Amino acid sequence: MKAKLYKGTIALALATTIASCGGSNNKSVNSTSEAENGITNFEVIQSVKSLKRSYICEGAPAHFNDSAEVYSTVRIAVEWPEKMSDYNLKTLQDSLLTAIFDKPGQTLEASMIASAAQPEGSDLFKMKEIDSIPSDEPAMVYSRDMIASVITFSPLFISYQIMTATYNGGAHGMTESTYVNYDFSTGKVLTYDNAFTPESEPKLLQAIKDNLMTRYNVSSMEELNRRGIFTDQIYVSKNFYLQGYEVIFHYNPYDIAPYSEGSINVRVPYFQISDCLTPEITRLLTDNDF
Repeated sequence: MKAKLYKGTIALALATTIASCGGSNNKSVNSTSEAENGITNFEVIQSVKSLKRSYICEGAPAHFNDSAEVYSTVRIAVEWPEKMSDYNLKTLQDSLLTAIFDKPGQTLEASMIASAAQPEGSDLFKMKEIDSIPSDEPAMVYSRDMIASVITFSPLFISYQIMTATYNGGAHGMTESTYVNYDFSTGKVLTYDNAFTPESEPKLLQAIKDNLMTRYNVSSMEELNRRGIFTDQIYVSKNFYLQGYEVIFHYNPYDIAPYSEGSINVRVPYFQISDCLTPEITRLLTDNDF
């Protein structure tokens, strides 16, 4: 049975006291009353596209010297930007494809189909697509879930979280996240190199350590180490996103702590690292005029 690609459209009309940062050409006022009250409309249209495929791993029971069947499933869901005010979203869309997929295609649909055709375990077994995985018999199920969704929205920028959770045997699966931050007015993705000034790493590292100690309610690195953090492995993560007046540095399981700690987000307030930020990121965190 062919897998289905589902598409749902979300239209978000943000009627708040915000204006798009691109000037009058990017503003769309719905009514005279809105204009009189200083309210502008930043139109957002996104498509939530999802795809699921299930497979039976042929020959797997013999490989494991077991009678239980082995299956594999792939689930992909992407919150895809179609329109955001009047901004050109090509760079954002291309960047999302690159962040979500190891081998992105020309379109989101092509990328999803190609990724779903390579489920976990396909390097070991021949895969046969099936309608669904039986729930009434013992089985091992490999899996890969890929979800891309907005984690922060502002009229100035948008941040996406790309989460991938995989299980291919063993004691537990693995969940990892990456982030894409996009500046509407410049049409650029924020990277570590264009968000932070040269030679700012030592101060960023100290801010991360300080906020980790605050998070775990300890007053020294020795205490932090006793709480399970690998203090000799703490580094400035280039995997970050913006939210409110903070920069959040993300660490996946095993990066700076054991698996039991899960993912760790270190929230660093703007004022602690203001002199480490480039003008571009400073504007996004402090511009109250939009």
